Amino acid sequence: MRSYSVAVSAFAIGASRKWLDNVLSHFTIPGIAVEKRGVARRIPHATLVHLALARELHTSLAMGVREALQLASDLLAAEGGVVPAGGHLRITWDRMTLEVELSQRLRDALEFAPMPRRGRPARTGARTGNSE
Repeated sequence: MRSYSVAVSAFAIGASRKWLDNVLSHFTIPGIAVEKRGVARRIPHATLVHLALARELHTSLAMGVREALQLASDLLAAEGGVVPAGGHLRITWDRMTLEVELSQRLRDALEFAPMPRRGRPARTGARTGNSE
């Protein structure tokens, strides 16, 4: 299964990297493993769809992040993408449109985003190992 870095995922869902990092740190999200420090997070595609929908609910409907994540989860699990919202109201979403737009943004992000370097930076200057 394809997975993406936090930087690519943030670009794809229209969020800052800090916003996405905070969401991943403070909430339990299906598909995100809790790792120790220093391990780069990878976000599976299905989880990215969940995050994209939650981000849209958060920004478009001014929902809190916790509520947006829960509603996104309910919408993803619902038959036909429709969830009753009480009384005569139902919430629905267009999965196909979201997935097409997400795929386009992922292509753009993967084309332009540099791969982050991992590990210690290379040594420069003073010590080269040659003593003359």
